[in-house]
Amino acid sequence: MTENPKKFMAALYGGLVTAGISAIPGLNFINCFCCAGILLGGFLAVFFYKQELDDDLVPLTNSDCIQLGVWAGVIAAVAGTLINVMVLLAFGNVAIEVMIAIVHKMHIEFPPEYQQVLDQAIAEKATVASIVASFLLTLAMDVLFTVLGALIGWAAFKPKPRIPMQGG
Repeated sequence: MTENPKKFMAALYGGLVTAGISAIPGLNFINCFCCAGILLGGFLAVFFYKQELDDDLVPLTNSDCIQLGVWAGVIAAVAGTLINVMVLLAFGNVAIEVMIAIVHKMHIEFPPEYQQVLDQAIAEKATVASIVASFLLTLAMDVLFTVLGALIGWAAFKPKPRIPMQGG
């Protein structure tokens, strides 16, 4: 029996897709739809891994998909945190500014104390503690949802049972 292909490259592709969707301002709104971007990364990791498999010799297993999902989630959390830090350093807290712009276009007025908190959030700089806390939260979410996406991929790509033809 031949060995399974390496899972790292498939997980890397899926993780980078997840990181890009989750960390790029504007594109990250895709995750408002049941974490669709994160699920997609896990699904794509399985898809790319499946392309490397020889179906006759090595079947796709659910444990392969779980491993792919975990690795894709870890890669997504690391890459997404790096992208977020670079965006934060280059442009400031774009996410809060976009949120405030949307709320103002809806003609919603915040009470003064809430407005003060939002102004502080915009002016606040990233600290090591806030980056670590963000990374840990992102890690938990990304791993959970990339594994779920990978299991959806397994359901889509798993070997179908072969039913013998009955002669008549």
